[in-house]
Amino acid sequence: MTDFIRFIGVNKDTTTAGPGKRLEFFTKGCIRGVVSPCFGCFNESTWTFEGLSRTLTVEEVVQICDRDAWNRQVTFCGGEPILQAKALAKVAQQLKGIDPDFHFVMYTAYKLDTLMKYGLKFTWVKEKHGTAMRDALLDYAADVEGIKFDESKGEAVVSEFTILTPEDVQEVMKYIDLIVDGDYQQEKRLTTSEYMHDGWFIGSANQRVIFGPETVKSGTLKYIAAEEYNKQRANSAQCKCCGKIVDDSQNFCRNACLARYEERKLLKRTLK
Repeated sequence: MTDFIRFIGVNKDTTTAGPGKRLEFFTKGCIRGVVSPCFGCFNESTWTFEGLSRTLTVEEVVQICDRDAWNRQVTFCGGEPILQAKALAKVAQQLKGIDPDFHFVMYTAYKLDTLMKYGLKFTWVKEKHGTAMRDALLDYAADVEGIKFDESKGEAVVSEFTILTPEDVQEVMKYIDLIVDGDYQQEKRLTTSEYMHDGWFIGSANQRVIFGPETVKSGTLKYIAAEEYNKQRANSAQCKCCGKIVDDSQNFCRNACLARYEERKLLKRTLK
């Protein structure tokens, strides 16, 4: 099933999850976190497939984004969002149909060029990974085979999942504008500050910022290295609404962003 998504949290107006202030969703569950966690990952609570989470339908997420993403900027992090990417792509597709200005960022520890070529596969073993992971992957996966049973207990102990096919990956990239790929590597951390700088949303120098729709259209991977992307952002003026780079003399990239920004200011005054 790909018509619902499991989340563990959401932040509004965050400034370290992509350009501009963003509505940031944290997906539940990370295979890498269970098997071999990224040292220094700040989201340990999102790794496990057990425990509390909130399940929302695609339509419910669309409604939340349309209501709360005042500047149309949305980020999916985790956890590992790529596990639920088919449902997240549906969200992005529907929202871009409502308003083409919606802009999406997604994180994944996997290398995107590898996913484009091979898809995403994973062999689940009960004694290593637990039943909650299998239950979740049964919901997310494109296919499952190689199932081995414990006949005495009547339950699966091994399952080979195809979570995403290469075609699935291409479909996701059509609607996710920026994809930050690669595992977080503490020794390559890009900022030495205790906290991320505003607008700095790539954690380590090995990661890349991949342009999803442009990659699909061209057939070749279109990206910029994380460190170079951060330098561009740090040395440029940015739209106060959507975060796009603008001329030094500008505060907004266009009139629509100015209107959204002023509407937001008026609403905040009204609520005080």
